[in-house]
Amino acid sequence: MKHRILLHFGFWLVYALYDGYLSVPLSGQSFAGLAIWERLSMGYRAELVLLLIKIPAVYLVLYRFLPPIFENKKFFRLAVQFLLTAAVATIAIFMAWHKIIYPHILNVAPPEAAANAWIAAFRLLWSSFDILMLLGVTAALKLFRMRLSVAEREKQLVEEKLQSELRFLRAQTNPHFLFNTLNNLYHLARKHSENTPDAILKLSGMMRFMLYECTARHIILLKEVNVIRDYLDLERLRYGSRLSAGFRVDVDDEGQLIAPLLLLPLVENAFKHGASESRGNTWVRIFLHLKNGRLSFQVENAKDPSEGMAAEGIGLTNVKRQLELLYPGYRLQLDDRGDQFFAHLSIDLSI
Repeated sequence: MKHRILLHFGFWLVYALYDGYLSVPLSGQSFAGLAIWERLSMGYRAELVLLLIKIPAVYLVLYRFLPPIFENKKFFRLAVQFLLTAAVATIAIFMAWHKIIYPHILNVAPPEAAANAWIAAFRLLWSSFDILMLLGVTAALKLFRMRLSVAEREKQLVEEKLQSELRFLRAQTNPHFLFNTLNNLYHLARKHSENTPDAILKLSGMMRFMLYECTARHIILLKEVNVIRDYLDLERLRYGSRLSAGFRVDVDDEGQLIAPLLLLPLVENAFKHGASESRGNTWVRIFLHLKNGRLSFQVENAKDPSEGMAAEGIGLTNVKRQLELLYPGYRLQLDDRGDQFFAHLSIDLSI
């Protein structure tokens, strides 16, 4: 509010200084014999009188006529109100010159309409042009600010909708991940495995990450990498020696920001439709490469050749939607090669 008041005050100050400077010679009288400060004094005193008419006319248009008509798009009604305001203000300005400015500020007799009709006509024409120009400029500035405000509000609503959808997607991903991990713990518990306490500890750390880190829009890539490593440790505890799981990381900037939980579902998918479907030895290979903000994430896993390409679950569906919202230029390739499944994600994180 204070900033807006200062802007309005600055506008009227600049306008008064400029318009007051032009006011002196418009009476048709010669003031060449007066000192410059005397002429300026008359001009600015005349302008102060005129501002008592101009300022109410401007704010009547800006705050009484313009906002509701702009919102309802009744532009013809606005044009009529605009012209009526200009006409009334023009008559008031014309009268101010003849009743106040000529006799009391310029100290000259007002020109007689009959004898000096052209002076009166010129004054009326100039007054109408002056007020129309002022109303037009101020209305244009107001409309521009209103349009900026509408655009900013629309942008804010889009951002709020985006964040709301992302929170919903991540809220779906977390229970989905928890369900899969609890399933792993169930298998360990059934076997009375001594690794069960370690698995619970790993799960606790991952859940802490999901509760406190995934609420942010972005996290550093290193945190996502560590979560994947913890998840691989959990799977190694479950499958033991029959699982070969490798994770190679080659990044030039571990502090690079990335949206949370974009990579983990691809790893989960590899185990869900690969290792969990196999009764013998199995393998999963993961490669993460980052250079100059360009991320390449590749997951390969063994699968039963008799199994067709699995339908997309909640994890992959959510990842695709998050990628569409956050990284529209992403590339995700899913390829069933018979005895192995291949997934490759490419994102430009520098955008």
